[in-house]
Amino acid sequence: MTQLQQPATTGPGTESPAPSVGQLTFQWAAGPAIPVLSVAIALVIGAVFVLLSGNDPVAAYSALVQGAFGTPYDITETLVSAIPLVLTGLAVAVAFRTGLFNIGAQGQLLVGALAAGWAGAQFATLPGFLLMPIVILLGITGGAFYGGIVGLLKALRGVNEVITTIMLNYTIVFVMHWLLQAGPMTAQNAFGTPASTPIGAGARLPVIIPNELVLFSRLHAGIFLAALAVVVFWFLLWRTPLGYQLRAVGLGARAAAQAGIDPALHMVLVMAIAGGFAGLGGMIEVSGVFGRVYDGFSSSYGFDAIAVALLGKNSPLGIVFAALLFGAFVHGGAYMQSHAGISSNLVAIIQAFVLFVIAAETLVRSLTRRRHGRKPVEAIA
Repeated sequence: MTQLQQPATTGPGTESPAPSVGQLTFQWAAGPAIPVLSVAIALVIGAVFVLLSGNDPVAAYSALVQGAFGTPYDITETLVSAIPLVLTGLAVAVAFRTGLFNIGAQGQLLVGALAAGWAGAQFATLPGFLLMPIVILLGITGGAFYGGIVGLLKALRGVNEVITTIMLNYTIVFVMHWLLQAGPMTAQNAFGTPASTPIGAGARLPVIIPNELVLFSRLHAGIFLAALAVVVFWFLLWRTPLGYQLRAVGLGARAAAQAGIDPALHMVLVMAIAGGFAGLGGMIEVSGVFGRVYDGFSSSYGFDAIAVALLGKNSPLGIVFAALLFGAFVHGGAYMQSHAGISSNLVAIIQAFVLFVIAAETLVRSLTRRRHGRKPVEAIA
């Protein structure tokens, strides 16, 4: 059986050639340049829109930063907004690493939220040391099951995962409407919004910063679960045989198959793993923020996750920083609208142009290769 060959390492008797101008240019384009430039260009374009509306872009961005990081409370709110973006960003990135497009993080997050909300209410009388693991496990399992459906259809019938993930997003949205408006999870609440029965106290993630330090803080222990998920993502992809195989499939399914790796099996596995990350994000929102499942509580986390993964270049730390940036947009945008009179739609414009510029990275890579010749075959990175 053919084996994937590891690259030869340089020793005392070998000399590494100095990188050429073309290689340095490619490394610059493949590194942090595109994410940094994409954000900078998007901010400049956003400033133009602010000027066209007759407002001051400096005041707009000052209010945006002030709203996101101006006080300890604002910082905690930015972190609360970033937590689900980290989890859904990981869900998108792990699929990208295997050559699949997971557009279904939104649906996987909702399934995880529903599963966790059901368990938290169904077994509400259990003590926390029993109920919390159940809620976490069901949140992850629900998302993994929903993601695994996509991988199974891709592996068995070759169904395009973009189509199935989009369709499953809509499916779970309408199932959620039924469950919370007229179905078995319907419960009364003071806000009048369709919602489930409140989860038990043992299923609630505790707030980690007391009111004595930060008044009205909502920053909860879910931040530790998100940090653990980032570590798991890194360890799985770069420190395990399974991660090596997943990345091999992403770089070339046919070559991986020649090396004895089953691409179909790994497609199912990676979509289940991706769904598990997103499902954990939904569980954290229910247990850490809302205490029950509200209909339509998340309208964009799963979709913003695509931008988070691309901006973070599908790397653990990159996803964390990108999630923090988008979390700052979420909380700072509301402050900007209320204090500077600038519509929060400016945030959507900035996010859209961030995606637009990142999408141009493929063109940058292609032009760089054509100008400086073919890049030598590298080890799986």
